[in-house]
Amino acid sequence: MIEHVLNDADTIQGLSVLYNVPWQDIADYNNLEYPYTMTSREAYYTLYASGYLVVRRQAVSLPLTLYAGSLFMTDVDSQGIQKVYELVEDTTLAAGVAEGYFYVRSRLPGSFGNTIAGSIVLSGSVRSSAEPGSLSVTNPEPFTNGKDARVRLTGQTVYINSDQTATTTPEPLGGTDLMVSSDGDLMEDETGDWAAVTGIDNIKQAVSHRLVTRRGSLTQHPTYGSRLHELIGLAQAPYIRQLIELDIHEALLYEDRIDGITVDNIVIQQTAYYIYLTINVAGRQEGVELTVTQAGVIAA
Repeated sequence: MIEHVLNDADTIQGLSVLYNVPWQDIADYNNLEYPYTMTSREAYYTLYASGYLVVRRQAVSLPLTLYAGSLFMTDVDSQGIQKVYELVEDTTLAAGVAEGYFYVRSRLPGSFGNTIAGSIVLSGSVRSSAEPGSLSVTNPEPFTNGKDARVRLTGQTVYINSDQTATTTPEPLGGTDLMVSSDGDLMEDETGDWAAVTGIDNIKQAVSHRLVTRRGSLTQHPTYGSRLHELIGLAQAPYIRQLIELDIHEALLYEDRIDGITVDNIVIQQTAYYIYLTINVAGRQEGVELTVTQAGVIAA
């Protein structure tokens, strides 16, 4: 049994790679559900019940600041449970008869912090700029946004069953991905599930995607794709083929499953092109011959 204490950068997929265990097995063993892991900050804003309190006080001559971390509580219920809420940020009440809205958050994650309207009636450990005096506290609206989630937070432990590593199946050469049609649509298999493509066929599909995707069209991946679309329809000067070949090499430069590319032939027919390639797949001796059209169709 391996005990891994989570840091902010850990993900369930990262643990899968680190310990060579399928991420689904790690999630099942720890009874986790999506998103599986969270930083303490993410959990603080996602899982904890929160809302506004109305705080009133008697007339005084000076303003009063309540500091972040001040605590407010419910009455103890019939089961002996008292819920505690923490002031999120410093808030000031003006001088005179004052009323203010204070944003508080439950000190415990999950639906435990949810509460009905008017249930928060007591002030606990209040930190203030002066003696707070007589404060009246209530929550005019219920708190309902606390969420129960089977996740692990930063600093908590994820358990890795070391016996699982012996049954891990190595990823096939070229990897696995969802199969996509020439129109860019996901395809179904015979059982009605999404079809998958593996090995050399997956590399062929990856090459097709890179060459037919317009570079810059994916804002989060500015280097992905090619500029071949810019060359279609131009006069068939000798340098056009050189530009096409250069762009192919540039587009596939970032595909780490390919060691080398040879452009065997380029055929341009008005607004269509056909590119005949031989690629050297990393970890494989012989080359793989491909034909690519502007529609992205690949054939061996």
